Amino acid sequence: MKQIRNIVVICAFLWALPLVAQEQQADLNLSSEQKAMLKNQKALIKKNREEFKASLTPDQLAILRDKSMTKKARQIALRKTLTVSQKQIIRQNNSSVKKAKAQFRATLTPQQKQRLRKRMAKNKTDVRKNVRKNLRREKRKRMRN
Repeated sequence: MKQIRNIVVICAFLWALPLVAQEQQADLNLSSEQKAMLKNQKALIKKNREEFKASLTPDQLAILRDKSMTKKARQIALRKTLTVSQKQIIRQNNSSVKKAKAQFRATLTPQQKQRLRKRMAKNKTDVRKNVRKNLRREKRKRMRN
């Protein structure tokens, strides 16, 4: 009896999964221009990231690859070693991303803005839940050791 119930639950889950994915994608009903803007924005971010990575020295790359430090500690150590030109690249990247976001926001309809706010609020809640769960897990690990 349990096996049948488990099979039914799995089938229902697999049936509903594509529906959820389609709903999320069609949620905003973006125009082709908006989709193109998002595609260009992603390409810009990728280009900027590659440009910055190309400017890193071997010592800076070693800091990024050092798994003995936490992510935050690696970021702090890397920031201390950045040159003036690398800091300028970061500033330019941030400003270009902000401009692209502002241009995209200007094209959104009120309905799209409302849907986007709902999605962001849900994601924020999900992120908070995940952070809490991870903190609890880390705390349990420390308690065991």
